[in-house]
Amino acid sequence: MARTSRRTPSRGPGRSNAQATISYRKPFDLMTPEEGQRWLEGLRDQLARKQQRERAYLDRRAARGTHTPTDEAYEADQVLEDDLLALLDRLISEIREGDRKP
Repeated sequence: MARTSRRTPSRGPGRSNAQATISYRKPFDLMTPEEGQRWLEGLRDQLARKQQRERAYLDRRAARGTHTPTDEAYEADQVLEDDLLALLDRLISEIREGDRKP
């Protein structure tokens, strides 16, 4: 008996059933202080999670004795991310202090 196979039509390169997500963010200068604070806090949280993922990745690779130029770039990114997190913390703090002033 001949074996038959079911083939699904090829979608071609770069095509999938995934749908795009469109997001909209109001320009920062048009945000209320509360909206700006929430947006900055969200950015800070996203950046902190990104940094944690990268740190875990680098630690796993170091434990295996793997080190490449990409690892060096990620290590340098950790310093940049620390600076950006400090900046975001400062901006958020200033917004909060501005909310307390009469």
